[in-house]
Amino acid sequence: MKRFVIFVITLIVITFAVVKYFDYSLFIESYINPLQNQKQIEINSKYKDSIDVDLYVEGLSFPTSMTFVDKNTILVSEKDQGNVRLISNGILQKDPIYTIKNISNEKEQGLLGITSASKYESKKETQADYLDFSSSSHPISTMDAPTSLREPIIHDSNHVIYLYFTEKIYKSRDNYSIDVQQKELNHTIRNKVYEYTWDGIGPFSNPRLIMDMPAEPGPYHNGGKIRMDKSGNLYAVIGDLTATNNTLQNYPQGKNQSISIPNNSSVIIRVNPSIESLIPSHNPLYSYNSNNTKLNFAKYYYAYGIRNSFGMDIDPLTGKLWNTENGEDSYDEINLVQPGFNSGWSKIMGPIQRNNNTSVSDLVVLNGSHYSDPEFSWRVPIGVTDIEFLDSSLLGDDLENNIFIGDINNGNLYFLKIDSNRSGININNSVLERGNEKGLQDLVVDNKDELEKVIFAKGFDGRITDIETGLDGNLYILTYFDGKIYRITRAEK
Repeated sequence: MKRFVIFVITLIVITFAVVKYFDYSLFIESYINPLQNQKQIEINSKYKDSIDVDLYVEGLSFPTSMTFVDKNTILVSEKDQGNVRLISNGILQKDPIYTIKNISNEKEQGLLGITSASKYESKKETQADYLDFSSSSHPISTMDAPTSLREPIIHDSNHVIYLYFTEKIYKSRDNYSIDVQQKELNHTIRNKVYEYTWDGIGPFSNPRLIMDMPAEPGPYHNGGKIRMDKSGNLYAVIGDLTATNNTLQNYPQGKNQSISIPNNSSVIIRVNPSIESLIPSHNPLYSYNSNNTKLNFAKYYYAYGIRNSFGMDIDPLTGKLWNTENGEDSYDEINLVQPGFNSGWSKIMGPIQRNNNTSVSDLVVLNGSHYSDPEFSWRVPIGVTDIEFLDSSLLGDDLENNIFIGDINNGNLYFLKIDSNRSGININNSVLERGNEKGLQDLVVDNKDELEKVIFAKGFDGRITDIETGLDGNLYILTYFDGKIYRITRAEK
């Protein structure tokens, strides 16, 4: 016992001596901090010497989408809390600038999409100016908008912001007249797209309802990405809401191949918020269905037959829309979404030749629509998320105007090159690691070796939900579970 006491005293003396003379700051910097830092993102060998990745922002809560309003300002949507967060000059501001009330955030519901547009002046609204998909069981007529929504909106120098979110609609007009438990049982769920103006300082203002879409049965496959093109057309994608028994999921009513009334899911909707009717007359199904009672709202559809999607972008050179689509147990997809595109769900996923005993004749073909195979697919789903055309030359000519894709299953960032016609994938120039390229000639990733060949970077442990070209020309990656934004830049030589 006496020897043990002497040992303890000696150990204490040595410890104090170490504390007095040892440089702990150097020790922590050299050994402790590296263990605490996120592991380094691994860039594909072809680009590792020319590309850098750094952590740009952290501290977000389950972020789903982001949008740049200028070179130094990013707005980010947080799924569960319904918050819009402001990042200014690389610093996440403490408080949200806007919060969606009555957000429904079960499973894949919540604040899902955000985008911004160039300033414009809305034309004076003289009729209902939002899409109301209130019913899926009978023909739908546009409801009158509240007076406040019909008044003209003058944006002046304000930013124009759009949000896609899932909202609880309470049946009781007086939310305080019933107890909380009863209130929660007494509501419906809707997916909505709103337009706002923002002065760059305060909260959003001038809310204007643009789309009122279904969210039930849910709570999965709400889609949520929104995107605006250079002509002011706004695209929104909604998945099948896990109800695959309708025309829009290529499921004809009964055995007689008749067309059932669309339930307004599994579609990409295209509207133009700056025109009086919202409906671009050049929408692909417009002329065929504008006077059809059963298919009246098909005039708003740009595409259908989509299981679920959380990625859309527009080719900066052609103006054509591309999207990603999530497969069930096989075949995640990248699609060139030509006007009137029928993606094939629930009859076809992946290339049609890989779907045994299935043909285009098995699909519900609306007038003005067409089916085409995906431009690229993964046989084993990766949980594909966003797609982004790098609209910048800052990272090098080799990457400019080609596509980056993210996933939620692995935390990988993929890269593919567009062919010379801008209508497909040029796999010969897209393979990042040179070697046996034969396996990808069918434009399907079938195994781990083929998967590795299209990975640009790996190690995004928070998993990717959005990819955006910044107005500074760099590429920004948003990760979901850890709430971070990474910035990809050209390496300094």
